[in-house]
Amino acid sequence: MNQRARGFTLLEMIVVIGLFALVAAMAYGGLMAVMKTRAALEQRFDRMADLQKAYWLLRDDFQNGVARPILDENGVLQPALRYIALEREVDFTRGGWTNPLRLPRSTLRRVGYWWDSDKKALMRRTWPVLDRAPQTQAVDTTLLTDVDGVMWQFLDGNAQWQGQWPTQQAAIQGAAQAAAQTATNPAGALQSPPPPVAVELTINTSDWGRLRFLFQVGLTPPANTNLQTSVVPPGGNVFSRTTPGGVIPNTPQIPAGVLP
Repeated sequence: MNQRARGFTLLEMIVVIGLFALVAAMAYGGLMAVMKTRAALEQRFDRMADLQKAYWLLRDDFQNGVARPILDENGVLQPALRYIALEREVDFTRGGWTNPLRLPRSTLRRVGYWWDSDKKALMRRTWPVLDRAPQTQAVDTTLLTDVDGVMWQFLDGNAQWQGQWPTQQAAIQGAAQAAAQTATNPAGALQSPPPPVAVELTINTSDWGRLRFLFQVGLTPPANTNLQTSVVPPGGNVFSRTTPGGVIPNTPQIPAGVLP
């Protein structure tokens, strides 16, 4: 006895299509979740890479810092490292500016870091010469974006943190050194207050919270300065992340201050 071919009923087709649509929706939702997670991770990795690049450039500049004052565009003597509180800018002289093409220039360079409140960015500033003329133009580049505020601290030779540089004591010390230099060699080099032993930069960000960078100034600290682990860790640098009110282990506490 032959049986007639029998297909799916309408109800069965509706059930199958419904199940297929449900599975497809679940698969699509899972795929979108994976893609969003991947995009978020890539964004975090890119941000981390930007932070690391900024850290290494800051570290290289400060570690190559030298005690060479400059003459600004007005002919005024400026210290080897100075902090301009109004602009939240630190500028200083660094060495080690490589010259592979053997151009007629010095290996010393004046660099600066400042916070642009309009762009909410940490900026790097360079000058083509040390002793500037009135027409000398600085070059600004964006180092790190999404920065809500910065704070600078300076470690003096007595292992005390200062909120400005040069301090009054450092200025007096620089004046004494200048007088001694003038007495022994009137045609000697420019003299100014010495740079600090270390510099701490605190950066406030919306995504990573509060970041603190600690840099030793110059490859070799002054002979009368004792850099213990509690002040500057081995290697002279710290890249730490802290929550508001947090404490960085093995580092001195910053005096009370509020980031903008």
